[in-house]
Amino acid sequence: MLTPAAQFLTYAEAVALYQQLKEAEVDALVKTCGPPSFPFGDGLFYQLLIEEADVPLARETVEAFELQRAAPKAVRCSRCRAEGAAPLLRPAWWQRLYYAGTVLHKCTQCGTEFPV
Repeated sequence: MLTPAAQFLTYAEAVALYQQLKEAEVDALVKTCGPPSFPFGDGLFYQLLIEEADVPLARETVEAFELQRAAPKAVRCSRCRAEGAAPLLRPAWWQRLYYAGTVLHKCTQCGTEFPV
């Protein structure tokens, strides 16, 4: 019987985990899940299904993938791709209005301000 190994993945995450499981010699099935997308009706997210007998083999790979997935990503500058951009402490009133719902960051290398 098939059991879910991971759920609510993006397509890129599902493919990456599928490849990692394939290298660990675990057969997996990628299937859509989650709320349907308009107009096609497929799920917006993906899940990986594996055989119940393969769960012990896949456990270490899936746990490592989940840790990597949950780790915060480094903020990179949109212009020079440098890491270490800091949040802008006091944006102007129009920036607070225009970029509502995001946090403005300023690159320490080139000075570019960009939303995250």
